[in-house]
Parts: sequence; structure tokens; C-alpha cells
Amino acid sequence: MKTEGLTSWVEVDLGALRHNLQQVRLLVGPKVRILAVVKADAYGHGAVPVARALAAAGVQYLGVTTLEEGLEIRRAGVSTPMLVFSPLLPDQIEEALINDLDITVFNLDMAAAVSECVARCGKRAMVHIKVDTGMGRLGVMPEECPSFLYSLLRMSGVDIAGVYTHFANAAAKNLFHANEQNKQFSQLVELLESKDMPTGLCHASGSAAILNLPDARYDMVRAGTILYGQYPGSHLAVRPELKETWTLKSRIVAVRKLSAGTGVGYGGEWSASRPTRAAIIAVGYSDGFTVMPESVARRMLSPIRVVAEKVLRKPSAPHVVVNGQRSPVIGRISMQMCSIDVTDIPGAKVGDEVIIPARRTTTSSLIPRVYVE
Repeated sequence: MKTEGLTSWVEVDLGALRHNLQQVRLLVGPKVRILAVVKADAYGHGAVPVARALAAAGVQYLGVTTLEEGLEIRRAGVSTPMLVFSPLLPDQIEEALINDLDITVFNLDMAAAVSECVARCGKRAMVHIKVDTGMGRLGVMPEECPSFLYSLLRMSGVDIAGVYTHFANAAAKNLFHANEQNKQFSQLVELLESKDMPTGLCHASGSAAILNLPDARYDMVRAGTILYGQYPGSHLAVRPELKETWTLKSRIVAVRKLSAGTGVGYGGEWSASRPTRAAIIAVGYSDGFTVMPESVARRMLSPIRVVAEKVLRKPSAPHVVVNGQRSPVIGRISMQMCSIDVTDIPGAKVGDEVIIPARRTTTSSLIPRVYVE
């Protein structure tokens, strides 16, 4: 790992990624395929390196939200089958077909546009039918799916690669809604099979359902956040051993001594209540700092501190970790810089690494990703 010369970077652990993939394999068994979700720049990890690593590790499918995400991965030479979750615009279909991207369809207008494009460019279309069993976002209704599928079968150059749905509440403590969705989808699959209608790969489970709904794994599961070391909820029937894959790091670029009463940052909202050693790091809100899930922040606190804060109803201030110790942010966080209090970390000095809790998908893509095995 080469971090010399870098002020800030994201450390991506590909070994941990492969470990988490193996955990999913152990859960679903050898007969269920795994679609690895690499949308949103692989959850901030870097779409191309992660897609390459997952393809080399043997995932059978990749999943992205947009055409642009799929093209980036294809242009990097990754040939693994890939599904685009979002509907394509009419002028995007040909590009998707040329690059062997599977297409989501759920209405006849889009299906017809796909078939027309097939006739023009001479490439067959692999389509997955999206079914709305209760997410309320995209999809053909279950009762309309047989006739919709029949219409697709009459369209030239269109192959049915899959039928799928999406759970709205699979991470909830009460799984009634998720079970109802799964019941609808299961009944639909049975109906289509009884009519000898091709369904391709049937899939429904994202990360939460993989852990909470073992009866919903069907032919394939769509593993997203669990591949990246994050549990999708607190109420999980199964909790595999996941490893952290992503860490935002920076370095202290300056250390200053402040007298009591000295204000720090825009607006002077914070002032030193004691003589203070302040360190400056070149990370700010444009990099994604402070856009942090509470669960991530609290994992870095001791259980006693968490309980105390709940009792006192005092929220935790933004903080970083220096030399294994928690260091609070002082003053307002600027666009690309902020100050931290290292008074109680006497060894802290310029050049020391700082671990910064941040939301992965909103951490700036301009921050280099450094990959370790």
C-alpha cells in the first residue's frame, strides 16, 4: 500500500471484500447465484477495482443503477453479466445492448422500444422483468405479469433473463410486510412455471433479505451493503462475521497551541475553555465529513459513553480517531479543512494518520482510493 505523498485517502481492503463474499456464499449455498451490487461507485469503494476483484472471485452477476455505471465497468474490460436496475431512456438502449448489459423492463412501451432497437443494431436483448410486490416504486403488478411476459415473448430479439422484485422492509423487526411481498412473488413464480412461461433467474433478496428471509433466496440474491462490511439493520435473523472494507484516512498537517478563550473556525462558535493543542486536518464537508450515520459514530465510542450520552440526551460531537484515541472536532467544519482537539493525545504530531468516520457514498470521489489485499 503506497500512501506516501497523500494528504487524505480511502483505504479499501479487497481481502475483506472477498471474505464478506465468502460469508454470503456460505449462507445461500452453492445452488444460489450471487449478484454483487456495485452501484454508486461500489458504495464509494471504486467501481472498477471492486468489480474486477469480485469478478475474479467468481460472482455470477454484477448490478448497477444506471447505464453510465455499467459502461464504466464494461470499458474497463469486465465481462461478467450485469443488470441495470433503473429504467433506460430510449436513447440509451442501443448503448446498453452493444455493451451486453441486461435491461430492466416493466411496461410495454419500454419493452417495445427495446425490441425496436434490437432490430436496428442486431443485438439480442436480455431483459429482467421488475415486479412491484409492495415497494411502490417501479414494476409491473403481479397480477399483470403473466400477460406482460406473454407480450414480451412475442417481441423479436428479446430474451427473458430474469424476473425480480424488491423488498421495502426486509430489515425491519416486524417482517409481516416483507413476508407478504415474498408470498406474492413466490405465488407469481409458481404461476409462471405452471404455465411453462420462461422466467430466467428469479431474484428478490437484497442484503437484508439474505439475512432475514431465507425462503426468499430463489435462483439468485443481490448482495450489496453486506459485501462492504455493513449490516443492513439491527434486527437480523443471521449475523455473519463481516470485515470492514473501507476506511477514510487523513494526516495531521499542523499542530497549534491555543490560549484559553481563543475562538476556532468560521463564526467563532467554539472557543477554548483551557489551554488547548489543536491539530488541523485537510478534510471538510466537501469531502463528505460530518455526513455520518449515527451507527458509525457510535461504534467508535465506548459503551459507557454511549449510555451516558443517552441519559444526558447530549448528542456526540463530530470526532476523529488519532493514535487510537477519540479526538473531537472543534469549531465549524470548513469546506476542506477542520480543527481537532489533541490536548489529551500528547504524542499527536504533524504527519500522524487520522481515521475519519464518514458516509461512504458521499465521500468525495476525488479522494484517492488505495487498495490493499
